[in-house]
Amino acid sequence: MAEDSTTNTAADSEAEQTDKGPSFIAIEAVGRLSYGRDLRLKAGDVFVAVDGNPITWDIDRFDQTLASYKELPALFTIFRKGEFFEVFVDQPIGCGYRYASDEDVAQILEKQPEHDIGPKDTYFPFEALRDMRRRVRLYRTDYSPYATVAPLFWLLYHRMWAPLGVVLATYVVSGFINLALFGLVYVLLCVYFHKAQTELMRGYSLYLEHYFWFIFAERSTREAQETLRRFDEKCRFAFSHVPEPKIDEAEEARLAALIKEAQADLNAEAEGSDPKKDASEPEAA
Repeated sequence: MAEDSTTNTAADSEAEQTDKGPSFIAIEAVGRLSYGRDLRLKAGDVFVAVDGNPITWDIDRFDQTLASYKELPALFTIFRKGEFFEVFVDQPIGCGYRYASDEDVAQILEKQPEHDIGPKDTYFPFEALRDMRRRVRLYRTDYSPYATVAPLFWLLYHRMWAPLGVVLATYVVSGFINLALFGLVYVLLCVYFHKAQTELMRGYSLYLEHYFWFIFAERSTREAQETLRRFDEKCRFAFSHVPEPKIDEAEEARLAALIKEAQADLNAEAEGSDPKKDASEPEAA
């Protein structure tokens, strides 16, 4: 009897949502160890479509339905803060879910006709990391054969200067020692780059003090930059396909001062002294 009551309540809730018009499923909470966290999804994100089709899944069986979906990875269209974006999902997201608010539903229905969703096979997965100055490192995370065949040129293309120097020095040293050793080193590095190319790009971006920002899917680098610009109108790219943003000189100066102060604190901590404390102590007579 209790199970029947629960089932009826869920059915009544779904019927109520349908009576009000189109309903969408939104994220209520992102689990700390969930796949949704790995995808940089946020509470309030609304699932609008999957592979270009409206989502009609049961909210209580969202992850189970996704796990049994036949065409993984699925291309989800998500609505966040008035904008749409796509992302590839290949396993249950593991978040808490709720129905989208009436305000979100109204915005989605108003803006959805303007958003074009192409065939899934025309999209590529992208990752974007951003630093305090809003400089963005943007790269595709699908497999690139160039990383395996020609690691040096792949590193040069992605402007990964420190790994480029290490690999180049390794080639030169091994070549001077023995050509057979050079061949072995080349093959081993090719195998390594084949397996770890995304981790290399991600790790180098973190080394440059860029932090995880966005994971999404787009049809080209230009469209990827346009998508990011819609979410942050002041973000900047090394090789930009979009107009440069207006720079607030006062904000830039403030950020530069903060970075300089943080760097000074880190250096002082490494040396075992406190610059603020040292500055406040009076000089000995």
